[in-house]
Amino acid sequence: MTPDRLWTAWSPDPLVLVAAGLAGWGYVRGRRRLGRRGPGPGRATAFAAGLAVVVGALVSPVERLAEVLLSGHMVQHLLLVMVAAPLLVTGLPRVPLTVALPTDLRRALRRLGRRPWIRRGWRALSQPVAIWLLATSVLWAWHAPVLYQAALRSDLLHAVEHFTLFGTAVLFWWAVLGPRGRARLGAGPDLLYLFAGGLQGAALGAVFTFAASPIYPAYAATAPAWGLSALSDQQLAGLIMWIPFGTIYLAVAAARFVDWLRTSEAELAPGEAVAR
Repeated sequence: MTPDRLWTAWSPDPLVLVAAGLAGWGYVRGRRRLGRRGPGPGRATAFAAGLAVVVGALVSPVERLAEVLLSGHMVQHLLLVMVAAPLLVTGLPRVPLTVALPTDLRRALRRLGRRPWIRRGWRALSQPVAIWLLATSVLWAWHAPVLYQAALRSDLLHAVEHFTLFGTAVLFWWAVLGPRGRARLGAGPDLLYLFAGGLQGAALGAVFTFAASPIYPAYAATAPAWGLSALSDQQLAGLIMWIPFGTIYLAVAAARFVDWLRTSEAELAPGEAVAR
């Protein structure tokens, strides 16, 4: 892969396209069945945008760029983990996608979900601390040199990498942006949660940026075609991991803080009116 061939290097993976198509169809079908009880236009737009970003990250030239540049790989991870995942969660897809299923399948899934071992497992997995530890462990594990380079050589392992990174990212953002309820963090704890998430991403970016030598030898053969050495490509990847990742965490934290202030003012207003 060279720069002059980049914009023609699409990767129309049937599995990605079919999965995205079914998710989009199911969301529209479920939303129609729910009527006014379903997600509003803004949330539907967020879900559609999230699906578009997933397809773009895995089908567009970004996928091929990720094969030859570490910085390209970080752009792909940024799109999946920090853009697509929060957009999809904002769309509140669980209820529309469930309602879109055939009645028999929906009942079977409901019976399965009532089993004690599944309920206990989900209760443990949905705890914010457990989600943070899982997402952090998956992120760092896949960037360990042995696993990372193995994923570059194996399409199956590469697919598993994407699935686990994206899946844990969806869980991570669900705790902050998901529907209000027991699984969602309240004001205050969510800011600490986001700060901790941004901190581990920045730490990994710092490792890439300040390493004295290339961590992944595989890029030594491909980076020069793009005017980069393996080390400069790695430093660029570190900055992508550090600055855009941190900016998105900071933006969401700021939005949540403003929302918290508005909620607090609304709750205090009736009491102040009575006091006067």
